[in-house]
Amino acid sequence: MMASCLRSGKKAKRESATGPNWLELPKELTTIILQKLNTIEIVTSASPVCSLWWNICKDPLMWCTIDMIEDSDHPNHKLEKICRYAIDRSCGHLEDISIGNFATNDLLKYIADSTNHLYRLRLRECRAISDKGLIEVANKFPVLEELDISYSNLTKDSLKAICRCCPHLKALKFNSTGNLYDEVAFAIAGTMPKLRHLHVALNRFSNEGLDAILDGCPLLEYLDLGFCFNKTCVTKSLRKRCPDLISKRPGFHFTSKIMISSKKIIGWTLVNEENISQFNYV
Repeated sequence: MMASCLRSGKKAKRESATGPNWLELPKELTTIILQKLNTIEIVTSASPVCSLWWNICKDPLMWCTIDMIEDSDHPNHKLEKICRYAIDRSCGHLEDISIGNFATNDLLKYIADSTNHLYRLRLRECRAISDKGLIEVANKFPVLEELDISYSNLTKDSLKAICRCCPHLKALKFNSTGNLYDEVAFAIAGTMPKLRHLHVALNRFSNEGLDAILDGCPLLEYLDLGFCFNKTCVTKSLRKRCPDLISKRPGFHFTSKIMISSKKIIGWTLVNEENISQFNYV
């Protein structure tokens, strides 16, 4: 009896030391766990572990989302190779892709030619993508709902092409080195009635441009006019349209954003000692 207990204790101790057998998990649960990894981790680390994980990672539905926006120690040419591999694995099911600074015009075209279902595209610090490259593929994203282009060299020409080709956008972030004028505001207002979130940095919108956006995008909930050069257009336009709805939230920091809701409009922009008095909403 005692010997049996000792054997049982040793067996339990060995199992505790070696940890659980991950291969005994249900396939559905293993799939969910693997989907928590980013694309680089799946391609380089997870899929080669065993035949089970390899077969799970062969499923095109594993690649509906490709996330390669975080910094990596891999050189750009290897990151692009991994990205193309993941796109091929999706077999046309790609819906959501996020890419860091290694993206090129050729890679963007590869994405556009590989799927008709892309609803979300994020390009972060992709300065190798040019206006020409983006304009050539903009019409291949007809169902796009979310677009984030941050810290790029793209200009108003790219943004105007997006306006023409992506009428279903609900969220747009365009943060580039080029200034944006009212022609861009009018393009957004005239083509994006479903827009709910808008961030456009380095803009020179006038009251008329801001009015056009507020009129043309009736579902707008969030508007960020980051680094707006026309600091008075925000307050003048909002005062004119909704003088009884403007309020100031106590204790908040001035940034350069406008929040719009069904009950009130809260506006704030870059503030200094010279212009702070005009933002004292009652």
